[in-house]
Amino acid sequence: MAFLPHCSAPPLTGRRAPYVKENPMLTLLRAAALVLPLVAVAACHNEGPAERAGKSLDNAGQSVKDAIDPPGPAEKAGRAIDRTVN
Repeated sequence: MAFLPHCSAPPLTGRRAPYVKENPMLTLLRAAALVLPLVAVAACHNEGPAERAGKSLDNAGQSVKDAIDPPGPAEKAGRAIDRTVN
């Protein structure tokens, strides 16, 4: 009886492998990996009037909160670091 392999692999004669259709999710993942860094860089911009007004409202709310419950030394240090980073 002759030996029959379990898989029918093509012979190694220098021929190209048959075309394999690529997974659409893999294509989407590759596209996202290329586009997301560009979007992140494009998102860096100067703050507009609405953002400045929002920061003013945040600061006013924080001032009211601080008048009722004064911050401790650790919270003050954390806020100073936040202001420096932002």
